[in-house]
Amino acid sequence: MLSQSPKRAGWVLLAAGLLAGSATIARVTALGPCLAAFAGIAVLTGTCLLLGGLRAALWVRTLAVVLLAAGITGLIAAPLYQPMDLTFTEIRLNPGAFANAAALAAVVLGLLLWVTLELGRPLIQDAIASARIRRWDMRMPAEAGCGIVVLAGLLLWLMLHGQSAELATSLALQQLGPDYRYHLSWISNSNSGHGHSVTGVVTAWNHQEVKTVLLHWETP
Repeated sequence: MLSQSPKRAGWVLLAAGLLAGSATIARVTALGPCLAAFAGIAVLTGTCLLLGGLRAALWVRTLAVVLLAAGITGLIAAPLYQPMDLTFTEIRLNPGAFANAAALAAVVLGLLLWVTLELGRPLIQDAIASARIRRWDMRMPAEAGCGIVVLAGLLLWLMLHGQSAELATSLALQQLGPDYRYHLSWISNSNSGHGHSVTGVVTAWNHQEVKTVLLHWETP
């Protein structure tokens, strides 16, 4: 009975990873990079549970708690980094893509929750304690997952609200005109031989369509 829960979780993770990997290869959805990352993590952790022991179960559960907390925090914080009008417009114009993304998020978060509960059964926790394996309060990895997302979100906000961000939006406005609303989705700076190279992605939208404007310029 003790070995059944980690093995069961291992097989479920391995199967989920292989299915996600197959979907990525077959390109059945536009969420290829996300599916590929999920597939890699699921296969790796599933294999660890099948081949490892109690220590593997502890580490896989810890990782599941980190990812679960990060995922929930990311979903809560997502509206802060994109205008709600843009989000609703994207959903209205392409409901299928939204449905795929929502389904993937629900499946991943549900799987992470199940793994956390499955590997947190009292029988497994008692066995870990009896083996004198060091345990830790799962609030620590949960706080770490939330903290990672908050820190990443803060850095992203700072990056999207600087002087270069204002210039990117202005350049997009010059290309498409005042019939659109504009939102800077990404901007990056790199050093070149003649100064700084700036690349930006601006999303332009109105009631009928959503466009992506790719920008690039050099600064001394």
